Amino acid sequence: MTFETTALLVTWVAILLLALVVAGLVRQVHHLTKGPRTPDDGLTTGMTAPALARLAPEPGRPTLLLFLGAECPACHDVFEEALGQTEAPPIRALFFDDALDVTPPDNMVVLADQGDLFQEYQVPATPYAVLVGSDGRIRTAEPVGSVRALHGLIVQAGGRVVEAGAPVPPITDADTATV
Repeated sequence: MTFETTALLVTWVAILLLALVVAGLVRQVHHLTKGPRTPDDGLTTGMTAPALARLAPEPGRPTLLLFLGAECPACHDVFEEALGQTEAPPIRALFFDDALDVTPPDNMVVLADQGDLFQEYQVPATPYAVLVGSDGRIRTAEPVGSVRALHGLIVQAGGRVVEAGAPVPPITDADTATV
């Protein structure tokens, strides 16, 4: 076998391996961005949220669970935005290990060392959010890759998004309806 033939054969093998790696990455990205979880994933819309009592949700109000990582840059963006959302539903910011050292607003509780809840909620990657309805059932569970996605969940929970530097509008009777 000549040098050219060997080089060509090695090149084709490398291209084939690269194609397999890219296909695997595309599959993972598709899995993370497909939106609400399906029954095959284990965590389903409508099921009772695991270990919710230990997170101290406010009775009669939806609760937004944010699963975050202290070393995750996207988590920092989502967490920083959540800290400014004083008109949002109750938020529980759950960190796998160490939590970021901040003073949260009144509607947020920051919890460190919650690795067991990451497993119970089957969190595939961070940042990840689970919206639990006022009835204690999961309404949605999905990756939160942007501030805009966080805003969508806040609105879905019946909260209001507060833009940075914007005045907070007054709450009306229509805003206090149970979700």
